Amino acid sequence: MLAVRRTLLRQLTRIDLTRFGPKLAEALVTRSQQVKIRRSFVSRRTAAADEAVALYRRLVQDRPGRHEVGLARALVAQGSVPDDRTVESAVAQGREAIGYVGNATDRDGLVVLAAAQLMVAMQLRSDAPRDALLLADQARDTWLRCAPLGARERMALARSLTELGYCRAVLGEPAAALAAREEAVELFRRLPLWMRLKHMPARLEAMTGLAESLVSHRRWAEALTLTTGAREDLTFMSRVEPLRFRPMLGRLLFVIAKCHVGLGEPEAAVAAAEEAVGHYRWLAEHDPVRYHSRLVVALRALAGILNALGRYERAAWAAAEAEATESR
Repeated sequence: MLAVRRTLLRQLTRIDLTRFGPKLAEALVTRSQQVKIRRSFVSRRTAAADEAVALYRRLVQDRPGRHEVGLARALVAQGSVPDDRTVESAVAQGREAIGYVGNATDRDGLVVLAAAQLMVAMQLRSDAPRDALLLADQARDTWLRCAPLGARERMALARSLTELGYCRAVLGEPAAALAAREEAVELFRRLPLWMRLKHMPARLEAMTGLAESLVSHRRWAEALTLTTGAREDLTFMSRVEPLRFRPMLGRLLFVIAKCHVGLGEPEAAVAAAEEAVGHYRWLAEHDPVRYHSRLVVALRALAGILNALGRYERAAWAAAEAEATESR
């Protein structure tokens, strides 16, 4: 029925852009935001977002001052689709959206502003964590200005806190990172079941981050308990969509390995770390451009765990393989 509605709206928009164009654009934005686990659905989301942005640009040009919030919303949708766009293009789309709604005071504008701030923060987290930290903090504050929050907005607030926690951890602020991550996971826990399932990647990211923070505070048992459910979910999803979920599973397995080291369980620690390396080997074979360097990091992490357990010969083999892999 929704596809029929979009088809009908396209025909009506050709007749009357001013009346039917905004309805079609919003229907396309909604389409672009529909979450499906399988990557094969991404191309449809991308096409819908691109069409929505193009249509809103026509509307803004036709009637300046009336459709900028809608254009910002479409730009955020366009930049948020997990396709193969460059980080630079996604950041540019997010910053353009912020420019349209940066001074918003109404709720619609604030919701779009928060979403744009979060999107840019997520894109900058690896290369510019300080800039990402500022934007994630702004996103959290903007979401709080939108209160009362619905389920979708509480989920987005939790994602903002996840990003905030990640950036604070990278920047050497473990206590602040732990606090943000605990708040994020608690928000996810309070969401309806259908929302937790629909946004499983974001929930698992939050849980993995919290486990990392618990490990940094030497709270091994708590971290290991937290990872149990996340490991099961990631193991299952890695079979469904391996390129998307294996990296997170590998990261979680290293957290589990550190927990076992801290708890004096060497065999379990080695098993988890070697399983993690196995996932990164698979990723490096199937997407070498993105994951070759991560395999090197994983091998060195394995060597570090083996050294911590006093297994120096095996550690030396892992370190040597890391050097050989890096030089290829």
